[in-house]
Amino acid sequence: MKKMLLFTFLVTTFYNINAQFQEKEMPDVLTVGAGVGFLSYMGDLTAQSNVSKFSNIRTGYTFNLERRFGEVFGFQVDALYGKLSSNERSKEILKNRNFETAVIQVGLNAVFHFDNDLVIHKESPFSPYISAGFHFLKFDPYGDLKDKNGVPYQYWDNGTIWNQSQGDTSSGATQIQRDYTYETQLTDSAVNYNRSTFAVPLTFGLKWKFTPRIQGRIYATYNITFTDWIDNVSENGKNDKYLFGGFSLHYVIKKVNQEKKHRYDDVDFSAIENSDKDGDGVLDMEDFCQNTPKGVEVDKKGCPLDADGDGVPDYLDKEPNTPKGAIVDEEGRELTDELLAERIATKNKIVEERKQSFSEDASQSKLDEISSQIEAASKGAKSKSNNIPLDLQEADLDGNGFISSKEISAAIDGFFEGSNNFSVKKLHELIDYFFEQ
Repeated sequence: MKKMLLFTFLVTTFYNINAQFQEKEMPDVLTVGAGVGFLSYMGDLTAQSNVSKFSNIRTGYTFNLERRFGEVFGFQVDALYGKLSSNERSKEILKNRNFETAVIQVGLNAVFHFDNDLVIHKESPFSPYISAGFHFLKFDPYGDLKDKNGVPYQYWDNGTIWNQSQGDTSSGATQIQRDYTYETQLTDSAVNYNRSTFAVPLTFGLKWKFTPRIQGRIYATYNITFTDWIDNVSENGKNDKYLFGGFSLHYVIKKVNQEKKHRYDDVDFSAIENSDKDGDGVLDMEDFCQNTPKGVEVDKKGCPLDADGDGVPDYLDKEPNTPKGAIVDEEGRELTDELLAERIATKNKIVEERKQSFSEDASQSKLDEISSQIEAASKGAKSKSNNIPLDLQEADLDGNGFISSKEISAAIDGFFEGSNNFSVKKLHELIDYFFEQ
């Protein structure tokens, strides 16, 4: 019970703090993201290839850190590792080239966010973004030039591959198949090109904000490189390019809200946890019956003992051994015909006493006048609400610290309707108090 109440308190506290500071959402400090996607190469070997571009798709992985400055712009350190590949297939013997290279790309991006309260509301769960950057790119192309036995591929003009060149008249020519293992580093006989370069990535993406701190991003990046040698071929005078499409997850680190952080610095949670206001020996966190009168014996839940289980605690029960299931009054007495008759007689007696007290012939206006006179006479008394005895304060319906004739009538009616906690004795005390005010 103690843990559940403490948990409820903490959840409620968190909810209230979140509601209070919802409009004061703290700015992003750093966004950390990681993702996976696919690379598709575009260069000399793809210009006239008869092979489906989907066969050249390779997997890539990304990692980035982004710092957002203000509502619009951010800067992102981005890293990518993956592979690029392309394969020609042609009846022209010299048009059956292939390559595959691992690529490592690292650089800086400038990011424009549309959820800036200018284009799209900042709290929108969906928003696009664009970015452009400047990266360093490292590559090293390898080719699949031999089969698994180390035999070089010999392409014939009918599109097949053999272990001997076409036109070789020697015997023993055997048709073979590619194993797609890129085992040979590719070089150019005339140009010793640099195997690193720069690239400009252009990105368009869409953010999903699952929570204020967790985002998903789907995006496509068009990478323009500064070299035409990624595929070990330079024919058309155009630099190589490639596409990367992917999905990433991001965690947003936000600036600490100092007001929220120190909101409860002055709260003594230890004192709250160990408090026992009614002094019954049961901590408030575990006490189901708060404000038990001093000296009353309680059970483990902090509730006064009720030996006969009639709903009236023993210290108030005038019949402590009421039979199980019996209907009882507010004093724990079983309701019998005799008791009901007694209550009716008591009502008549109280009604008669009220008539005598206020004058049988007094009109309601006269009663109100008496109340007004008593109230006027009691003005100036210190702390009116404190002058009313604790067990009679229930009759002060308007909470003004004064018992009026109408409130006495309401208390008597409530007694017979069972809607208040007054007993016959208390009603007599209430009438006496009315004239003593």
